[in-house]
Amino acid sequence: MTLTETAIAPGPDAEAPPPVLKILLPLPHRLNCFLRLWLLKFLATVFYALDRLMHPPPPSIRPTLIKHYPCRPKLQTRVFFPPNYSSLSGTLLPTYLSIHGGGFAVGDPQQDDEWCTMWAKRTGHLVISLDYSKAPLSTFPAPVYDVAALATAVIEDASLPIDKSKISMGGFSAGANLALCASQLPPLRGLIKAAIVYYPIVNWDHTPADKLARRPYKTGPKDNLAEASYWFDWAYVPAQTNRRHPLLSPYHTDKSNLPPWIYMIAAEWDMLRLEAQIMVHELAGTNLHLRDAEHPEDFEAGTYKWTLAKKCRHGFTHHFGLKAEVKKKREEKCKPIYDEAVEWIAKALESTTTTSSTEEEKKIKGSLNEERAGVVI
Repeated sequence: MTLTETAIAPGPDAEAPPPVLKILLPLPHRLNCFLRLWLLKFLATVFYALDRLMHPPPPSIRPTLIKHYPCRPKLQTRVFFPPNYSSLSGTLLPTYLSIHGGGFAVGDPQQDDEWCTMWAKRTGHLVISLDYSKAPLSTFPAPVYDVAALATAVIEDASLPIDKSKISMGGFSAGANLALCASQLPPLRGLIKAAIVYYPIVNWDHTPADKLARRPYKTGPKDNLAEASYWFDWAYVPAQTNRRHPLLSPYHTDKSNLPPWIYMIAAEWDMLRLEAQIMVHELAGTNLHLRDAEHPEDFEAGTYKWTLAKKCRHGFTHHFGLKAEVKKKREEKCKPIYDEAVEWIAKALESTTTTSSTEEEKKIKGSLNEERAGVVI
């Protein structure tokens, strides 16, 4: 059995859904996507370079370390220690693996430096920001394996004070998808105790046109992904790929393949909202009818949690630009969500640690009882 087959094996009572193959769209459409995406990539590269040159980030949000691992030497890994951590203490730290967004095609880990610094400070976790190769030069499933390889290298890095019983993972948009997909692979499955995913794409089964048509908020503002979603779909998913492959669409995997604790955070005005909403309700075993999707309630059921950022669009957690009032509004919108996420991740990791300890104690007691039963007096 191959690595991929092992990772996506269905549960004992589950049946794999029939494949939905991506069709090869007409040449004019593909050419349009090609030109527009490469223009976007060029403009994004220029924008980031100029912004970082003219407005260099303050030392307070720069990573503690920048590493390159032999498994993916061209990809950068940025490491953020919590404030006041002393390597002399020998203390192992809960660790959060973060993956940036960008439609699988643009961006880099540096765009999340401010967020990673904040998260390390608020949680006391070691935060690792991972990179992955970008579409269209690197298509599915390569970025999934990039993330899995780097995450495994980080976890096995003896120079980092990682508490391997308290590892969580998360990301934004495309990065959120990669977190849910890479965590299914054998090196990580079982090690990742919890995931926090922001406005993820979880189901490629439906085309961008289908998702735009099914939006619950058709009277809302224009979707941020209304045009770019077609370019990203063309770039990341090769023709004839099964859109329901669990390493592409985590909605279609068995829940036993995913981290046991999952917190999904979505934006009200986002074409990806509905698929995330349906997935988290199915994981939690709650009921969600499409007629209820217009005004969904936040909920927490067992190890699953859902929060909808009202009057927000895709990418609401990040701000690119210099308008102070826009940044302030973003921070005000995000603060209560981050407050809940900090509380939730602490509870999730504590619970999984307690469960693991209890199971280990049962194994030890069982072994002792077997040994005693075998003693002849």
